[in-house]
Amino acid sequence: MHPEISVIVPALNEERYLERTLASIANQNTNAPYELIVSDNGSTDESIPIAERYADVIIHCEAKGTGACRHCGAEHAGGRYLVFIDADTILPGYYLAWLCDRFTDRDLVAFSAAFRFSEQSQSAKLAEKVTNQYLTMRDKVLEPTLPGFNTCVRKDAYFEIGGYRNVPLEDIEFSRRINKIGKTRYFNDVVIITSPRRLDGMGLLGTLYYYTQLDLGRAMDGSMIDKMSKKLGIANLRDYVGIR
Repeated sequence: MHPEISVIVPALNEERYLERTLASIANQNTNAPYELIVSDNGSTDESIPIAERYADVIIHCEAKGTGACRHCGAEHAGGRYLVFIDADTILPGYYLAWLCDRFTDRDLVAFSAAFRFSEQSQSAKLAEKVTNQYLTMRDKVLEPTLPGFNTCVRKDAYFEIGGYRNVPLEDIEFSRRINKIGKTRYFNDVVIITSPRRLDGMGLLGTLYYYTQLDLGRAMDGSMIDKMSKKLGIANLRDYVGIR
């Protein structure tokens, strides 16, 4: 049966998380036919054997980078709706049914759902609360930001704007472009679960800064980024904010 939905999971050495993610996708409660595509970026651990147990299609993406890996999966997708789910993200069983209901709004071209961190340290709880509130605010009064770990988009709209690019902050950059061609949303009536590993790597302030780029990124020059990097203790913050 031809798929209505293509779920695309980029992976690079994700054996710690991948099985739970793929199982949550494979066990969706929906009548809509869907396919599960794993776009592998050169894994050397057990990611491929895990993917073989769940995926309908495994793509080997040679270009390195999350944006390239997502786009490589999209190029092999047969569904008219594309769902990008990161390898450390778990979906509720009704997620794809909810997606189909949301896309009955013909003006809607793309959306994301709210999130909860899988580990609930005090810093994770704070980052989770503030980030969800910020993304909800953007949805109501500005242009939505669509976090790459869970983004749904109409396939024709995706390719109309050229899809994900292999750049720093690829999901922020994608949000800027998809917002220009149609209605996008950040919905908080459904919550997915994702790992706090970005928080672990960047710290609370760095994580929050990542998601404010649509507002702040272009207003900050390189010297300000270097000062923030020093304060946060993040050597490669420029890689996250896209300033060279």
